Amino acid sequence: MSLTQLFRHWTYQIFAPGILLREKYNAFKELLRYDDLCLDIIAEIEDIHYGNEHADWARIVWLCKRLSSAVEHLTAELTLLSPAKYVDLPEYARKIDFYVRMALDVPVPDMSPPYLLSLAEAAAHPEMVGGKAAALGRLHADGGIPCPPGIVVTAGAFRYILEASELRPKLDAKLRKVILSKPDEMAGLAAELRQMILSIHVPEDIAGPLRQAAEDMARVGNGFLAVRSSALAEDGQASFAGQYESVLSVKPEEAISAYKAVLASKYGPRALTYRVLNGLSDEETSMAVLIMPMIDAKSAGVLYTLDPGGRVQGREVMGVYAAKGLGTAVVDGCIIPESVVMTRGKHPRVLTRDPDPDATDAPETALPDEAAERLAEIGLRLESLFGRPQDVEWAMDRAADLFILQSRDVNADAEGALPGEADAEEAFGAYVDDGQPDKDAAGDLPAPLLTDGGRVSNGVVAGRAVHAQTVIEVSAIPAGAILLTPTLSPALARLAGRVSGVVAAAGSRAGHFASVAREFGLPVAVFGPEIFTHIPDGQEITLDADAGKVFPGRVESLLAAAADPTPKKATPQGNRLEKIIPLVARLTLTDPESPDFAPANMRSIHDIVRFAHEKSVAEMFSLVGRGGRGLATAKRLKTPLPFTMYILDLGGGLFEGMEGAPTVTPGEIKSAPMWAIWSGLTSPLASWDDDAQFADWEELDRISAGIFSGKSRLLASYAVISANYAHLMIRFGYHFSVLDTVCGPEDKNNYINFRFKGGGGALDQRLSRIEFLSRVLTHFSFTVTIKGDMLDARMARENEVIIQKRLAMLGYLLARTKLMDITMSEATDMRALVDDFLDKTDR
Repeated sequence: MSLTQLFRHWTYQIFAPGILLREKYNAFKELLRYDDLCLDIIAEIEDIHYGNEHADWARIVWLCKRLSSAVEHLTAELTLLSPAKYVDLPEYARKIDFYVRMALDVPVPDMSPPYLLSLAEAAAHPEMVGGKAAALGRLHADGGIPCPPGIVVTAGAFRYILEASELRPKLDAKLRKVILSKPDEMAGLAAELRQMILSIHVPEDIAGPLRQAAEDMARVGNGFLAVRSSALAEDGQASFAGQYESVLSVKPEEAISAYKAVLASKYGPRALTYRVLNGLSDEETSMAVLIMPMIDAKSAGVLYTLDPGGRVQGREVMGVYAAKGLGTAVVDGCIIPESVVMTRGKHPRVLTRDPDPDATDAPETALPDEAAERLAEIGLRLESLFGRPQDVEWAMDRAADLFILQSRDVNADAEGALPGEADAEEAFGAYVDDGQPDKDAAGDLPAPLLTDGGRVSNGVVAGRAVHAQTVIEVSAIPAGAILLTPTLSPALARLAGRVSGVVAAAGSRAGHFASVAREFGLPVAVFGPEIFTHIPDGQEITLDADAGKVFPGRVESLLAAAADPTPKKATPQGNRLEKIIPLVARLTLTDPESPDFAPANMRSIHDIVRFAHEKSVAEMFSLVGRGGRGLATAKRLKTPLPFTMYILDLGGGLFEGMEGAPTVTPGEIKSAPMWAIWSGLTSPLASWDDDAQFADWEELDRISAGIFSGKSRLLASYAVISANYAHLMIRFGYHFSVLDTVCGPEDKNNYINFRFKGGGGALDQRLSRIEFLSRVLTHFSFTVTIKGDMLDARMARENEVIIQKRLAMLGYLLARTKLMDITMSEATDMRALVDDFLDKTDR
């Protein structure tokens, strides 16, 4: 607070205390509003951290910035309540905010040239070209493995385009609205984001070289190009299998449009969902784009150099999945492809095929044995090059030449260290324990609904079957359902965090969604078109993807045997939140009565919010001193009760039309908490028959010597009220009480602070009354503190009805105890006194 503001505060304190009182109340109301906002934001950040909600990193950044702004306003309002007392608080708040901002920082890719690299150059720059292009670049750099030539438009080029178009803030403004629990909003947001990218202008220092490179590349092949994604983190921290768009058969003159289409696919609903579920920020997945000549494919598909899902369970085998023409039908999960199981020896050979080529109605083989064995040899060389089992996309042209289009580490259930090489003479390779539960130990099982399913992703799960034979509306799929679907489309990735399993009529382990399912530990199996007739919609089922079976009901023995002890996957966002949460949400200032409850001991934003709330309530508790300064415009309450009370309305506490009236009646009071207190004070159970005029007799003795009337403002009781707020100083004889309360629809803002002190009896009598008050208030769940003959009681964060009941009880308690101390003696039966009071009020 500036010196000017401080001087203004002191001036009002001396010459216009009524104005100052209203300003303090308004500051208190604003502080409570910002207190609410801070706690709501902290709760949302915690929800994201603990996995109750999934949101884009841009939302977390935005929430933290909103929190910073709200805390700044919160501390400013507390300073208005008491300008000289909390001068150091804003500085401590800024210090914590600085550490939060540091933890929010995400390294961004360099946007400096070069913007185009050849595949051979790409191998040395994975941070510029992404995992897919870097892996293919290694094939070019190391030689010996057939791979088409290509160029890469770097991730730096993408960031440069965003900066040149001033698009980054606009993207973040949309991304901060991405919340996976609101799938209906995702489609619209994704469409807006994609349109932003499709509408951008590609600067000529990128567009010119790209057009020339596209023309040169087209001359190498058949005149057409394949334009594919190679985002940072793709085929690395996460596979992003099938989440981004590949544009095929592109003419050279269409290269810029195809490039922008691939960039825009970064913001498709399924890509956004997948990225958020993997805890990656938008800038951590900056898009590089790979451009290669099209292969005129006779057949294409996927090779797993270690495939535990093949026909030979538990053996070190290789799995090849093939289809005629382009491999899109295989990776999109639209068909059940031709599958070939092969040995892993120095000279791989075919073990089994499906379909059986010797069957009478068998179709023509997409990949002959000789080509399959050549492909397997290439696969083992890839495995040796990268040091891990590989998931390989391949194509075979019309001349039967093989080309590697992509190679990445096999994920999830097939993931692990490089297995030992099998002996060439061993038909099935070495036996491997696949880590699956022993189903024979699962006990008696019910008759299965489906059998002989092809395992796509490991696991056993139970849930309600939901038929999804057409377009899937994410919001219509119940959480935890087992989805029955015609194919394993990559679009199913949007459901990875929602459904518990998938049963498909078509698809294979080689599809893009299969990779995603294994990453997320989502059980998936393929059976055939009979799934929709054998499993009724809505039936509870157990899917055993390991055994390729579906059982009716919950099979607890299978579920128990397959319990997954795997810890939660660490993500970049999760790691950052681990640093942010202690700075934002951890509460270390827990005891307002402790001397350590001070700004110097704050360690988090939550500490700041708690401190400001507690201190603001304390400031309001001392809103009006015993002298009643600031209440010159208060109205006297006309009441038959034998005490004088003045009421100051801060807004909404009285019905309209009372502005100029010098007095008010109880019927003209609108304030909810004041009404509750008054109902207790005027309860028929309370006795006011002694006709004594209750005022502050102690103050009267001190200052008047008989000069002042008992109805003097200096001796009267006061109430400062609004619609949901009341602050009362009640003077009954030689004791006084202060009651400060908020009672409204927001539970988290509601509280009652109550103080009772003094009396006309001897000390032991006053202490006996304090004991009575303590027992009663403790029974009603107040937190009670006693110092001498002063009692403080507090209740907070209760609903409006409970607060009103407790206020009415306090009103009656004040009426009941107004002269109780002078009647107390050693013979007083305290338990009977308390029980009698509770019998009349605890209902």
